[in-house]
Amino acid sequence: MKNIKAIRIISALIAVALIALCISACGNEKTEKKEFGKFNKVSDMLFEVTFDDFSAEIPDGSVTSEMTGDMACSSVRNGGFVGRNFDYFMNSCPTFVVRTTAKEDRYATIGVGRLSNITSKTVEEGLPKEKVDLLPWFVLDGINEKGLVVNSNVVFKADWGEVPHTGTNPDAPDLNDQILARPLLDNCATADEAIEYLKKYNITPMNSKLMDLHYMISDPEKTYVVEFYNNEILVKEQKIMTNYFINIDKIPEHPDGYERLQILNDNYDEGATMEGMYKLMQRAKYTNLYDASNKWYSEVNMLDNQTLKPKDGADEQLQDTQESYKKELEYIKENGLREKTEWWDTTHNSTYDINNRKLWVTVHERYEEKPYEFSIE
Repeated sequence: MKNIKAIRIISALIAVALIALCISACGNEKTEKKEFGKFNKVSDMLFEVTFDDFSAEIPDGSVTSEMTGDMACSSVRNGGFVGRNFDYFMNSCPTFVVRTTAKEDRYATIGVGRLSNITSKTVEEGLPKEKVDLLPWFVLDGINEKGLVVNSNVVFKADWGEVPHTGTNPDAPDLNDQILARPLLDNCATADEAIEYLKKYNITPMNSKLMDLHYMISDPEKTYVVEFYNNEILVKEQKIMTNYFINIDKIPEHPDGYERLQILNDNYDEGATMEGMYKLMQRAKYTNLYDASNKWYSEVNMLDNQTLKPKDGADEQLQDTQESYKKELEYIKENGLREKTEWWDTTHNSTYDINNRKLWVTVHERYEEKPYEFSIE
């Protein structure tokens, strides 16, 4: 009996030691995950991550090589709702819902972002710390606790880069236009505050020979389209934008997104509810390009910017594109998305409820599924 009792005591002591060891190990694991950002896999191609803290120091322009470059995109504001399509290569790079918690000097935010040259597998295996640290800065659209919504769309540089854009305020600190969403969401409660914030910086252009960015900035009362043209900040109250300058008097060369803008304008009233805005943005999903009957000439550079009529051979080019895309769909059905591809889709759609600080996200046009819902907690 004494031996049995002794064995039980020893077993109990071993169990206590193992529990203590587990608590210690688990505690270390939590600390490490917090340091690197805790990624939650929401679905295939979609992750959620919360940053309780991150560096508020504005990165220099060199980090923008980690961001997506060429992209399309459509944005609409109607009432209390903002819809945004991010159109990009339909590859296996995942999308991130990025949360940041409120601090004394910044607002709580939630947004959607991406990093270049990674896959879902990369995230699951563990992103390098340097990439994780950059992720809060690489949100493409987002909302903060005050109801400020910010998102970026690409524009072709004015007159194919002939109009200079080296910076809007050379005597001020540099702020690259690819990372504007983060400081605006962190620091500004209203759209007017956001405009004043931009004036304090030298807004420098996207690192591309042909591409630049413009922004839609909304709060519960106002919506501005903000553009950087000829080293000036151009601001106008407008509620639809796609991928060409709309704050200047002329339509620049290659008015990319012209057909999408017309669709969103013609069906604008539909977006007066969260469900309606979500449906409106589906009308402009990027793969509609590959249906030749839609005649999205501007997306394949077959729209004459002077007459806004199709160039010679435009219909034949659209038909060829449609046939090639059908073959790509067959490949995707059998093998899934490629790591690299020339084909595009609406890589993510964000629909924002300004008044309730709520966000719906759908990736890769999976509209047959319900959107994933997030909100600022």
